[in-house]
Amino acid sequence: MKFFKKLKEKLFSTSSKLGGGLEELIDPKTKNLGKKNEENLVSKEIRPTGADPRDSKSFIKNKKDSESNDKTLVRNKKKNTGFIKKIISSVESISRRRRLDESMLEDLEDLLITSDIGVNTSALIVERIRKENFSKELSVAELKDLISVEIYNIMKTSGNLPKYNEGKLNIWLFVGVNGSGKTTTIGKIANQEKEKGRKIIIAAADTFRAAAVDQLLIWGKRSGIPMVKGEEKSDPASVVFKAIEKARNDGSDLLMIDTAGRLQNKADLMQELEKIIRVIKKQDDTAPHNVILVLDANSGQNIHSQVDTFSKSAGVTGIIMTKLDGTAKGGVLVALADKFSLPIHCVGLGEKIEDLEPFDPKLFANAIVGLENATQT
Repeated sequence: MKFFKKLKEKLFSTSSKLGGGLEELIDPKTKNLGKKNEENLVSKEIRPTGADPRDSKSFIKNKKDSESNDKTLVRNKKKNTGFIKKIISSVESISRRRRLDESMLEDLEDLLITSDIGVNTSALIVERIRKENFSKELSVAELKDLISVEIYNIMKTSGNLPKYNEGKLNIWLFVGVNGSGKTTTIGKIANQEKEKGRKIIIAAADTFRAAAVDQLLIWGKRSGIPMVKGEEKSDPASVVFKAIEKARNDGSDLLMIDTAGRLQNKADLMQELEKIIRVIKKQDDTAPHNVILVLDANSGQNIHSQVDTFSKSAGVTGIIMTKLDGTAKGGVLVALADKFSLPIHCVGLGEKIEDLEPFDPKLFANAIVGLENATQT
């Protein structure tokens, strides 16, 4: 899948570095190999000497000689680099192996923790690998495969899309703190649901930020999806009530509700969210049918606090993780799946509409450890 190829390239090759760390774990010498090769090549560069820089003719001649030497250097560098890669490729499958002992297991656990997988989840993965593989000689590929399998086992129930009930009005409530990408995510999902042939309506219940309403309005106009909004700083619950009425009158299939971004440690704001849910339940006691928490991957360990608090106040049913293209380490998704057992519906990499995709735990498990087949089904 193109999306997960992009995920691997933009995130894990630049930020998590779990795959590279596993290679160093098997063979620490690989850490500085590339750097040494570069230094050796540079040291062979030929530079003109003995010329007086004040002599213009000599300077021009030396400059031309230097440019010619630079071109030769580039050609040689390319040849040498390609040759080195071939040597490494042919040798590493034979020589790069390490016995799985206590020292290696400790190094592995440290690497997983620094990749944001978390202390408890990292310990769980390491213990499972120890149980079946202790004292075995492992290659880089074998170690990556073992970790990928354990991550998949933790996350294999996480690939479910939000549940949808045919033949009735579905009400989906979106929650999360300011800056998590919630409003943009709603716009993307609304467009995706419309492409499935469903009649969509959006409720802009974030009445405290005009920018949020305007942003949602732009997404709605772009996709031809109607929106219900209220006056600035009006009661968000009243907007939700009007939206449910309009959705029913228009025969809509899906109502998506955007709520104000709330810090999970502000009790009064969380109570307002609970009021919105009470208003929804008065209209349909089975609703909201999905309470989707949108998380910013760059929030670090604060994410755990957000999931815990929003789950208690709003009954979160699933998670969407955005901004995995930043400095975030994707391991936080593994820790969340292990701790909260909530499905991860989608992951996002950017602002474009195609940058939000349904979460595939198998492809994700491969990508996070840097397996070459990470883009294959």
